[in-house]
Amino acid sequence: MSSKWNVLQYYIQYKNRKFKSIEQIKRYQEKKLKKHLQFVTANAEYYTEYQDKDLEEFPIINKKIMMDHFNQMNTVGIDKEEALEFAIGSERTREFSEKLHNITVGLSSGTSDSRGVFLVSNAEKDQWAGYILTKVLTRGILAKYKIAFFMRANSNLYEAIGSKNIQFEFFDIYADLDENIQKLEAFQADIIVAQPSMLLKLADAMKQGVLHAKPERVISIAEVLEKEDEEYLKKAFAVDVIHQVYQCTEGCLATTCQYGTIHLNEDVVHIEKEYLDERRFVPIITDLERTSQPIIRYRLNDVLVEKKELCPCGCLFTALEKIEGREDDVFQFLSQDGKMVSVFPDFIRRCILFAGNVTNYRVLQKQDNSITVYADIDESLKERVIEEFQKLAEDKQCITPRIEFEAYSYDSSRKLKRVERCGK
Repeated sequence: MSSKWNVLQYYIQYKNRKFKSIEQIKRYQEKKLKKHLQFVTANAEYYTEYQDKDLEEFPIINKKIMMDHFNQMNTVGIDKEEALEFAIGSERTREFSEKLHNITVGLSSGTSDSRGVFLVSNAEKDQWAGYILTKVLTRGILAKYKIAFFMRANSNLYEAIGSKNIQFEFFDIYADLDENIQKLEAFQADIIVAQPSMLLKLADAMKQGVLHAKPERVISIAEVLEKEDEEYLKKAFAVDVIHQVYQCTEGCLATTCQYGTIHLNEDVVHIEKEYLDERRFVPIITDLERTSQPIIRYRLNDVLVEKKELCPCGCLFTALEKIEGREDDVFQFLSQDGKMVSVFPDFIRRCILFAGNVTNYRVLQKQDNSITVYADIDESLKERVIEEFQKLAEDKQCITPRIEFEAYSYDSSRKLKRVERCGK
């Protein structure tokens, strides 16, 4: 069982942790890394040969490598096939309260649709709860809150959030939407946590007068939050900031400050930046605290964009302009000299944004490099979209890809991606 006292202690510890300089952050990370790597190399078979080596000498891994070596990487002796069977069983029965050998086990598909398993010990669960509460609570831990959490799967990981003052309610995104709206109307949440695709549905319900929510904070998770969606949500929920928690099974990587800036959580994760251009980078993460399933030099498939200006909040952690999307959703245009040119998702979004008033849309680049725009728009707006793509191709000195239009469609069983490249 989760210890509420432990959660409170972690909350106080994280809340009071302050850094006065970049050098202090680096020294703190170095100290944590040294201790953490000593534990990992002594307890995880996969890493024994790296004992006493610096982090840079450890191998860079990804989900496939981690799943291929799951048994050798985890330190709690759990077998991958047993963990998979357990996690899939929980998903099928929609019963998420059980543990495997006293370890929380979850199934992760992520936006890459590559199945994975994650492990969290009781102590790590308490740590996570204490940390996440410092990021989401608006009035301190002793105040009373109702938190509505929309997720694909519940987990006893989230039990640690609940307390006498904090009422946590799980909303199954696979449940009927009308039922979820009625449930949320009755619950009257102070904090709503959901994917942008679900938040947009809730905002529509607010606009239609079906839902009368007045949350203190709205938190976006799991999907890329588009700027135009963010503005719509702020108006619908009457909040100044749509907060974001950038979390995956590999760790709680970034959160939004009161000024709306996303900051990397560099007190709990060490992040190496593999730069794609001056500001875009792919993060390679090392979790500084997780031991049951160590995350060491794990290369994510996300493209993050560093912020140019310092954030007025005073936080010294790396500030992000945005989480742009998946690296494998970078479009490919054919240049005039026959080479393939990478076009980042943000440029594709701008083609839609600059064309005019397009609300719901998806842009898909197929295997033959043609582009399909899914949007319910008239012929004149289609022409303007094509013109914007022509301008983009011209700027990149490329040939404009073939562009087709289809009615807007979105499979709610998958994460919403406005910009996607398939057939990779």
